[in-house]
Amino acid sequence: MIQSFEPGEDWFFDYRDGQFGSGPALAPPSSHPADQPVPGPAGAVPVDWESRLHD
Repeated sequence: MIQSFEPGEDWFFDYRDGQFGSGPALAPPSSHPADQPVPGPAGAVPVDWESRLHD
């Protein structure tokens, strides 16, 4: 089971049955800072990060 770590999102996803649902309240923080870019802190992720992903 996973939970979103995006600001304003509170969904959970269960890999066992492939369904979205609810889950327990988890310890803070519940998301990355709203001003932090995705996929990571500015300047810490290579510009070509998508091309470096494995298939």
